[in-house]
Amino acid sequence: MSDKYIEDNVFINVLKTLGKVILFLLFIVLFFVLGLFIGYSIIGDGNYWEVLNQDTWQHILDFIR
Repeated sequence: MSDKYIEDNVFINVLKTLGKVILFLLFIVLFFVLGLFIGYSIIGDGNYWEVLNQDTWQHILDFIR
């Protein structure tokens, strides 16, 4: 085999792996936000968009401190 084929194959494998890592991180963020929406709106009886409000997070941080 030629060196060019091996270099291309390694590059493609690196891109595939990097794509999988990025996709995995996007799924983590997606499920985290979905969990926030469900927890705040269904369990907490609030409006689900309020979970993204800065005042809500400031209240949570003040409560923890």
